[in-house]
Amino acid sequence: MAPEVVLCETMKDTPYDYKADIWSLGITLIEMAEIEPPHHELNPMRVLLKIAKSDPPTLLAPSKWSVEFRDFLKTALDKNPETRPSAAQLLEHPFVSGVTSNKALRELVAEAKAEVMEEIEDGRDEGEEEDATDATSPLETHTQDPSEEPPALQPPSQPQDSANGPCSQPSRDRSLHATSPPDTVSSSDNDLAVPVTLRKPRPVSMEARIQAAEEKQGAGQARDLSPAAARSQKAGQSRPNSSALETLGGEKMANGGLELLVPAASDPSKRASDCGSMDYSPSLSADLSLNRETGSLSLKDSRLHNKTLKRTRKFVVDGVEVSITTSKIISEDEKKDEEMRFLRRQELRELRLLQKEEHRNQAQLSSKHELQLEQMLRRFEQETSAKKKFFDTELENLERQQKQQVEKMEQDHAVRRREEAKRIRLEQDRDYARFQEQLKLMKKEVKSEVEKLPRQQRKESMKQKMEEHSQKKQLLDRDFIAKQKEDLELAMKKLTAENKREICDKERQCLSRKQELLRDREAALWEMEEHQLQERHQLVKQQLKDQYFLQRHELLRKHEKEREQMQRYNQRMTEQLKARQQQEKARLPKIQRSEGKTRMAMYKKSLHINGAGSASEQREKIKQFSQQEEKRQKAERLQQQHKHETQMRDMVAQCDSNMTELQQLQNEKCHLLVEHETQKLKALDESHDQTLKEWREKLRPRKKALEEDLNQKKREQEMFFKLSEDAECPNPTTPSKAAKFFPYNSADAS
Repeated sequence: MAPEVVLCETMKDTPYDYKADIWSLGITLIEMAEIEPPHHELNPMRVLLKIAKSDPPTLLAPSKWSVEFRDFLKTALDKNPETRPSAAQLLEHPFVSGVTSNKALRELVAEAKAEVMEEIEDGRDEGEEEDATDATSPLETHTQDPSEEPPALQPPSQPQDSANGPCSQPSRDRSLHATSPPDTVSSSDNDLAVPVTLRKPRPVSMEARIQAAEEKQGAGQARDLSPAAARSQKAGQSRPNSSALETLGGEKMANGGLELLVPAASDPSKRASDCGSMDYSPSLSADLSLNRETGSLSLKDSRLHNKTLKRTRKFVVDGVEVSITTSKIISEDEKKDEEMRFLRRQELRELRLLQKEEHRNQAQLSSKHELQLEQMLRRFEQETSAKKKFFDTELENLERQQKQQVEKMEQDHAVRRREEAKRIRLEQDRDYARFQEQLKLMKKEVKSEVEKLPRQQRKESMKQKMEEHSQKKQLLDRDFIAKQKEDLELAMKKLTAENKREICDKERQCLSRKQELLRDREAALWEMEEHQLQERHQLVKQQLKDQYFLQRHELLRKHEKEREQMQRYNQRMTEQLKARQQQEKARLPKIQRSEGKTRMAMYKKSLHINGAGSASEQREKIKQFSQQEEKRQKAERLQQQHKHETQMRDMVAQCDSNMTELQQLQNEKCHLLVEHETQKLKALDESHDQTLKEWREKLRPRKKALEEDLNQKKREQEMFFKLSEDAECPNPTTPSKAAKFFPYNSADAS
């Protein structure tokens, strides 16, 4: 897992890219080279800690690999994804570009696809049984003349060196490997080819063992209580590879067995407690030799229960049939390692299940958020459409009412015009009748004036007066009728002008109401837009909070699972340490009894060889030696108890350190998640404020454009009224003058 992938646990919006695959390539190459991936012996949570805080992983034995391969791994395993190379750049690396054949890969693929035949053999054969019998039986004491010098221990023969040579030196990871015979080839999996040729032990005298022990003592080698103790010390530091036999050091003994060694003790007082006040070199050397001998016996005893798993693979590469046989010793340690690997895989499965559940919950929450957003946008559209439809309906009703009112006013005007014309005509008819009566009176007056004249003048005067009266009557009648017609037309014009003013006032009023309605419409739409922006922001903000709440919840669940796994891991380590200590504690009395018998026999033999003192003195020395042995064994038990207590304290401290480190990392993740949430919410608020500010800045020109459009419509209406008055249009509101009305158009409002 690349470092940026670990960070995605708290920062979902900054996902990793293809550079994480480059990191995975480097890890895969290390796993292919060393069978196991880096940090495979650690708990998954500690691996996350290693990835986040430690340097990139490297090869355990870099000197075994080529410079190009090491440089390729160093290039690919770069913690900074920005400086990490791409796949195209890696293809130009000499480790990749210099490859001319893929035969090795084809062989590996063919071997992986080959049929596997497994055979399990019991590790206890005749030679081992004889070795076990010889090792567990009491040691023989060889009598020898005191003057005879003990022969030196001869080194093993060359065949033994070739057979057990790799076992004589510990490897870098302190694992013991055995070489394969020529007909056995090691495979690429975790199997270890160890067909070891067991040899019969050669008889070695007790003096030779004592001399060899003295030589070992002079070289600074310290004794160990038991091989199990050595294994427990190593197990507390690191976990062994499944394909290796665990040991702290290897020594080839004279009987062909394996002997465990421990580095020299730093405290010289431990060595002084072995012999107490008696400075007896043979007994001390015998102690060291027999203690190592006992360790060898215990290892041989553990090997009696081992089994050998043989796997045979047959496959064809380039037409050549290849058969590979691998042997693997199945020991108790490997079973424990396999159990630990199974537990780690189970923990990884639990984490993967949590991750799958987290992804499922995230997907469900994302779907829910998308549905909420779609519903909100759909509701916004419906509200906007309903608001626009409401104002459009109001405008249509206003225009329809205006049209109906104008038509009614025109009808009322026509009726009033007819009635007024009829009334005026009736009055004019009465006036005209009175005018005719006046003309008749004038005619009578003229006749009466003519009758007053003499008879001879009457006829001429009557004729002349009647002609004058007739002309005057016609003139007056014409003037009177013309005046009545002029009065009628003036009254009709006045009535028409008054009706026109009423219609103009009504249309101005309707236009004002229409424009106010348009302003209300736009104001309502603008207010709705602002409210929708606010509501959208609140929804997105709440969704972001829900997302981070779910992320915190999932993170806490994962942290709880991690703590639970870490507690189980610590508990397993503590239980394993307790079990090892219990085994060591139970094994120590047996070892001490065996050692006591052997040391007593060797001491008695040395007394017999030296021949010093009488029988009573020898019995006194034997008694003192027995007391010294009891003190030494008691000191060993106290030392073992102290070592066990120290190991347990170290284990408890390590477990507490693991939990503290994990808790610290989890707290940092939670803190980073809260900080990231705060930053995202702050950025979201700032983005909303900026969007609202831009919207308000765009709103000002929209308002200005609306007012200009409304004023232009009002000016056009006034211009039309003025032109109508100038043209003296009798009916300016007729349907032919439809331009006088301004029906609502949605494009004008927008």
